[in-house]
Amino acid sequence: MIIRRMVVSLLPFVFAALIWMQAHQTAQAAPNPISYQGRLTDSTGVAVPDSSYWVVFGIYADSTVETSLWEESATIMTRDGLFSHQLGSLTSLPQSIFQDNDRLYLEVAIQGETVFPRTRLSSVPYARTAANLSVMDTSGTPAIKTYADSHQISIFGYEGDATLVLRGGIVGDEAAVLPDSSINSIEMLDEPGIAVETNSSLIPLPTGVMTDLVTVEITIPTDGYIVLHGKCYVLLSGTTGPNSAIVQIDENEGGSSQFPYYTQAGLGGYVNTSTNYFPVYVTRTYYKAAGSYTFRMEGRASNPLPAEAKTWDHILTAVFYPTSYEGVKQISSEPGDHPEAVPIIIEESTNPGRSGTYYEMDLRYYERQAKAARKTQKAKDSQSDD
Repeated sequence: MIIRRMVVSLLPFVFAALIWMQAHQTAQAAPNPISYQGRLTDSTGVAVPDSSYWVVFGIYADSTVETSLWEESATIMTRDGLFSHQLGSLTSLPQSIFQDNDRLYLEVAIQGETVFPRTRLSSVPYARTAANLSVMDTSGTPAIKTYADSHQISIFGYEGDATLVLRGGIVGDEAAVLPDSSINSIEMLDEPGIAVETNSSLIPLPTGVMTDLVTVEITIPTDGYIVLHGKCYVLLSGTTGPNSAIVQIDENEGGSSQFPYYTQAGLGGYVNTSTNYFPVYVTRTYYKAAGSYTFRMEGRASNPLPAEAKTWDHILTAVFYPTSYEGVKQISSEPGDHPEAVPIIIEESTNPGRSGTYYEMDLRYYERQAKAARKTQKAKDSQSDD
């Protein structure tokens, strides 16, 4: 509520008006009226006799212009000089006069006598235009506009161009238009992200422990899945006998091969000792809490000299996904802390070292746990605020 008081001379009355304007915006098609209250007194300040008086209300673009933007006549009844009237109750107030004018003035004429000066309308009546709101800066440049029919809000830059636009009721790129580089990856908590590293060096592979081929670092803003994709070429030469190499993705440096996340490339024999090229692709999925992580694509040779194994043209891609849609299955040699891990028996006659008991688990268990933890923390924060 904004209150403004003015006292002016009016023959044979003094009009002491207490203006009380309050706008209520609704979804109705017709604009709502503005509540107006005042008090009529004589020249000594005594209230005029209780009676009816003819009043003309007008709204003008400035304090002196002769042509009104809106006008309404009414008969008012006074009691102890007090009266009230709903501006716009007899002649509708068009929203356009509030949208198109930075300043508006109210003029009142009682029994044919005009009260001067006109009263400038405060900001509250402009709330009537909330369906199509226009907010200007001090230079008159639009700052914010709403468009009720298209369910749109636009925020404008200093040059008058719309730099941020939000549209309700639609999906896709046009639902939200943001300035370039306005949001970084850390701020987009529910958006996928990607990190890629390459290494084009020719790397000899020893037998025994794994050797790093390329590493990638990724920082994720919230709990979610990290899916890794790696590719390279394995170059095998130096023997006509067996020659192969193993490539896999892992978090830890060194170590041994981890079934079933490695790819083995090679043959049991060759027609000569020249170099043979084998393309290799590996992938692996992790569920991680928010933070920074380093992953590696690594490899080792399977056969001793004179067999030679090298890798070349390495690419490792890490992609973050905040949620899943279906099962995210993983096989591990240990169940870890996964209570729903299902043991499975793998028997492989050609490679007995791979035979044994493994565990199949769905990584969505960790996603559900993370969501439950966030919900609990949110409830605690809410209680703290109260």
